[in-house]
Amino acid sequence: ARAGRLEGDGETARLPFFFSTGDMDELIKDGRIDVAEVMARIREKIRGKRAEGLYTDDEVEELTALKLQAFADEAEIDPELLARLMRTDHNWNISVDYRIETHRSGFKGRVIVLAKRLVGPFVRLYTDHLLSRQAQINLYLRYLCHNLVREMVRQQLDETALRSRVARLEKELRARRAGGASGGGPSGGA
Repeated sequence: ARAGRLEGDGETARLPFFFSTGDMDELIKDGRIDVAEVMARIREKIRGKRAEGLYTDDEVEELTALKLQAFADEAEIDPELLARLMRTDHNWNISVDYRIETHRSGFKGRVIVLAKRLVGPFVRLYTDHLLSRQAQINLYLRYLCHNLVREMVRQQLDETALRSRVARLEKELRARRAGGASGGGPSGGA
C-alpha cells in the first residue's frame, strides 16, 4: 500500500485527504485497517488544525452561538428570548396580526374585547405600517448582529492562526540562526 491509496483485489481505493502523507502499512494489520489508529490520526489532525486556528464553517457557527450566548449572559437577557432569536422561523418578531384579548373575565371582559374589535380597524390604520417597519428593522438588526459576531469569531480564529504561524516561523528562524552560528549550517565549516 502506498501513502494515500489502499490497494487490494486489483483495485485501488482512494483514502480521505487526512491520509495523504505517511506510511499506510502501519494502519493495515492482517489485511484489515486498524480503525482505532485511523481515528487517533484523525483526532490528531483535527487537534493540529485547531492549534493552527483552522476551523470548519460548522465549528465557526458553534463558536458564534457560544459568543452570542456569552454576550446575552453578560447583558442578563432572558435565555428563552435568546433561544427564540436564534431560531430560523422568526416567531420572536412582532406581528401586525396581534390577538385582541383581555385579562378580565365575565360580561365586562366580553364588552372590552368587543369594544377593542370595533376600534381595532381604525387603530390599525396607524399602527400596522409602524409595526411592519419595526419588524423589518428587528429582522435586519438580528441578521446584522449575528453576522458581525460571526465575522468577529472568524477574525479571532484568523488572528490565532497567524500568531501560531508567526511563533512557528520565529522558532524556525532561531533554530536556523543557532545552526548557522555553530557552523553546522549549509554555509558553515566545510
